[in-house]
Amino acid sequence: MARAVGIDLGTTYSAVACVDEYGKPMVIKNADGQTTTPSAVFVDPPNYVVGEVALQSTMTDPGKVVQFVKRFMGVPDYRVMVNDQTFSPEFISSVIIRKVVQEAEEALGERIQQAVITVPAYFTESQRQATYEAGALAGLNVLRIINEPTAAALSYGISRRGRPRNILVYDLGGGTFDVTVLAIDNDSLNVIAIGGDPHLGGKDWDDRIMNFIEDELREKFGYELEPDPSLEAELRLKAEAAKRQLTGRPSVPITFKAKRQLATGTGSMDTFIPVRVELSREKFEEITSDLLSRTEMLLENVLNQGNLTWDDISETLCVGGSSRMPMVREMLTRLSGRRPLLHDPDECVAKGAALQAALLVKDETVEEVNVGHVLAHSLGVATVKNGRTLIDHIIPALTPLPCSQTRGGYTTTIDGQEKVQVRIYEGEAADPQAYPNGPIGVFNLDTTPPRPAGRPNIAVEFRCDENGRIIAVARDSDTGRESRVMISLAGERDDSEVEEEALLLSQAIIS
Repeated sequence: MARAVGIDLGTTYSAVACVDEYGKPMVIKNADGQTTTPSAVFVDPPNYVVGEVALQSTMTDPGKVVQFVKRFMGVPDYRVMVNDQTFSPEFISSVIIRKVVQEAEEALGERIQQAVITVPAYFTESQRQATYEAGALAGLNVLRIINEPTAAALSYGISRRGRPRNILVYDLGGGTFDVTVLAIDNDSLNVIAIGGDPHLGGKDWDDRIMNFIEDELREKFGYELEPDPSLEAELRLKAEAAKRQLTGRPSVPITFKAKRQLATGTGSMDTFIPVRVELSREKFEEITSDLLSRTEMLLENVLNQGNLTWDDISETLCVGGSSRMPMVREMLTRLSGRRPLLHDPDECVAKGAALQAALLVKDETVEEVNVGHVLAHSLGVATVKNGRTLIDHIIPALTPLPCSQTRGGYTTTIDGQEKVQVRIYEGEAADPQAYPNGPIGVFNLDTTPPRPAGRPNIAVEFRCDENGRIIAVARDSDTGRESRVMISLAGERDDSEVEEEALLLSQAIIS
């Protein structure tokens, strides 16, 4: 039986896991002996260096290092430029995936061709498709895209069978935040409510530390830091280290050398002065309190979405390295009245993905569990009502997958109209202006022969598979004509670019 792995493709760190001969999930260590690999890529085609070396290279050659691309997955036309060459987030992600899979293959001594890849629960269809495409570009058969909190709960719950209960997963990663409530029964795992922010994560806490350092320099030393990409990269690494150390220490010193120009008799010269800034946990929590409050607000929104109170939650599970911060545990204890669980926060997502992969390939060492997946966002079409364009939601968020839904009653607005344009939106807002990236799909339906306005009877159907991939069908009930589109990132990207990236990756030397 071909082995399938689970991949946690993170904003700041990635991991790969599989199940052993006894059906137990295990994270596969990389060549450095670590369970996680920094999601950083040093770009120097055809050479691409992934991981710790790339991360350290941000201090020596920052212009060639790409980080945090997960935040831009599925964003139309977003590209990273390195040495006048552009790269899509999907390509950079595929390099990271290929690297962690290569090292897993070396550790296991076998070829890996199948994988389940995780994404934040609040990712949109475009973001999920971008992740799927990155895995396919890396040469994998992507069995499923699974939500990170669902994977974490699967890892946690599969060995803790017992009474039915609700688990709230608080997932604060390096670049994204998710909160999900799942119902765990003896043989099933189902999502009740989800929420989150794909642009909130540990990086934002690091940014506040960097801002604090600049403020301290200005107030105590009387000068501004000059723009210096290498120094900025050094401070980012030290900010992340300080954040980690403050988990177990009341205060930490941050030291570095700041460049300053000094006037001389013949002009000026650069000099470097040693700087030491002390950051206490109390100050750290003060300067990041609004970030923590944002997660609290999202928590409460999710409970309201599921018509739940904290009394309905049996356990709170912390996921993601940033959930280790004491302020997170204190907040969750205050809200829920009990201490949250820290269950392998850096590894449980990859382990859960490995369990899902094993279930999909029918690995008999893994006890069968029914993992229920849901649609993260509502699906609808743009309609005109009383002269105003509004989104008519056809399938609501949290609908179990796979699913299909048809709604009729749509028609033309102009006499003799020979086609209608179907615009598909993903989200909860009724106003199309609330969607900065516009519709996720657009296609036309032939409505000939021409008829008076309001006469054609048009229906729209959505079909969604387990990965949330969408097929939209519009049908003229009178003539039987229909038109359809599959919503996919590849369809939005230029075919030549996709082919070029595949060729580029085939020639890449990844280390």
